[in-house]
Amino acid sequence: MKKFVLSAFVFIFAISVLTVAAEARKKETQTREQQTKAPKKIEVDANYDGKIDRIETYNEKGQIEKVELDTSGDGRMDQWIIYKDGKPFKSERDTNQDGTADVFIEY
Repeated sequence: MKKFVLSAFVFIFAISVLTVAAEARKKETQTREQQTKAPKKIEVDANYDGKIDRIETYNEKGQIEKVELDTSGDGRMDQWIIYKDGKPFKSERDTNQDGTADVFIEY
């Protein structure tokens, strides 16, 4: 009888350990999936005029790569900020609204 109780206890303990390990793997997998499902592009209407005035682009790691801005409110992007390793690398701006960058900044 003691062997049976001991065997049952060992069996229940082993099942408990396996269940906890499976749950930990499941949570780890979900976290990894959430990290890889980072948004590729976010469009924002910051001033609520119905026009997109900010577009953020991200890489597969979730790091920002580029920000495009409409600073004049005409619906056309006129400022571009390029990021490298999640930090601003260079910026370009169209100050005369001809569609071509005419100011360049390197950080």
